[in-house]
Amino acid sequence: MDAAKPVATPLAVNTKMSRIGTQKFEDPTLYRNVCGALQYLYLTRPDIAVAVNKVCQFMQDPYIEHWELIKRILRYLKHTVQHGLVLRKSSDISFHAYSDSDWSGNLDD
Repeated sequence: MDAAKPVATPLAVNTKMSRIGTQKFEDPTLYRNVCGALQYLYLTRPDIAVAVNKVCQFMQDPYIEHWELIKRILRYLKHTVQHGLVLRKSSDISFHAYSDSDWSGNLDD
């Protein structure tokens, strides 16, 4: 993916993914390996957390459409290498969390 076109977001607006696709992905082990690597990466790149969560939902039975979503995340990452969080020791132990609960957008449930 060295010559991949850049994308501005890791996930397209209003992306709807279902468990069932048109064609099974031929190498499920590759799919799982890339998902696992993305899970480690999103600890310092929270901008990809939602997209990584979405692709990890299909690890047990990936389809081509799911792989296309992974490739979009990789295209986003390739062109935003300078983004990320720096983790440092701090005496402030306050914690802030945000949530977006859009359960109506799930096609499978």
